[in-house]
Amino acid sequence: MAKIKLENTDIYLNELLKDEKFRRLYEIECAKVALAQKIAELREDENLTQAELAKRLGVSQQFVSQIETGDEKNLTLETLIKIARSLGKGITISFTKLSKQHQFSLKVT
Repeated sequence: MAKIKLENTDIYLNELLKDEKFRRLYEIECAKVALAQKIAELREDENLTQAELAKRLGVSQQFVSQIETGDEKNLTLETLIKIARSLGKGITISFTKLSKQHQFSLKVT
């Protein structure tokens, strides 16, 4: 049986992130995933199903599912505010200074 070499994923990712196009797409996907997870978490905290949230928003359950999986391509600030309000929340957006080491930062609270 041949031995399989496992690469350090951080080293590999850091190498990929040197490419500007890859880094930009990676940052977008990270933001989408973090936002999707937070919306799903907030919905679950309110003991709502996707269908119940969809009804509050006046959209389909499939639309909510797309948002929570990061598949929704046209998620607007207006929609985010509508989601937040329907969950009894507000939205805060901040721009933070980045270090050279950390060129991307996202915090969804």
